[in-house]
Amino acid sequence: MSYYQYPQYPYQPPRESTGLSVASLVLGILSMLGFAAIILVPLAGVITGHMAYRREPQSRGLALAGLITSWFGLALAILAYAAMIWFIWFIGSEYGSYSYDENMTYS
Repeated sequence: MSYYQYPQYPYQPPRESTGLSVASLVLGILSMLGFAAIILVPLAGVITGHMAYRREPQSRGLALAGLITSWFGLALAILAYAAMIWFIWFIGSEYGSYSYDENMTYS
């Protein structure tokens, strides 16, 4: 009976986690799909993207994609909030100074 030795495999360190990078990318995609109305979604994507870019060197591509989509979603959210504030201000200034008594003529 012959016994063969099993081949020796070199030690491989465990793979690093890519959780922050994936979370950043998911939050960035969600913020671009319209969830930027809740400003916390793109803001959380930006924060997790920056954390992932520093902590996870193996998945810098995912972290960078998450950062880009999150920053774009944050810019869209800021523009949408600015447009809403301008619209409310415009409507208020147009119709807020109107008075019914000013346009009446008394005979």
